[in-house]
Amino acid sequence: MTKALSEVFMSASAPRIDWEGEPAYAIYEVTPAPDGLTVELLNAAVRPVQGLTVKATGGALEVNGVEASEMLLWHDTAPEKVVVRVKPEPGKTVTLKIWNIWRGTLGGVGVTQAWLGNAGMRVHREGKELFLRCSDGEGPIDFGDLEARVVMGQPG
Repeated sequence: MTKALSEVFMSASAPRIDWEGEPAYAIYEVTPAPDGLTVELLNAAVRPVQGLTVKATGGALEVNGVEASEMLLWHDTAPEKVVVRVKPEPGKTVTLKIWNIWRGTLGGVGVTQAWLGNAGMRVHREGKELFLRCSDGEGPIDFGDLEARVVMGQPG
């Protein structure tokens, strides 16, 4: 029986592994973070509900006047394009971290999950654009569970 992606990430003690000849990520990091980014959640499986977490260490993120170190963007509720401003703490370099999440219910309670089962991402970078193909942790590996595009830098 093949190990789940989460087991392979845990065994490697690393956010990046090689999976079937290509890199797979539990978390994708960008250091230094750009001054902003635009996130588009393009295609997603209906169930479970798919999303991305965007987190800044060494600073904060701002979306529509709301400031936090971590933002959860859900395919079923986020606007088509989410513009995120990155605000560094004085004297700090910001690291941007991105990972896929999914939500469902457990015992009638809403639960957000990440890094379990077959969760992971394929990331293709072209200049300032990241293309993410994500597998949620439920069932077999399917890097088509969520597809997203992240454009780094303030929109022009």
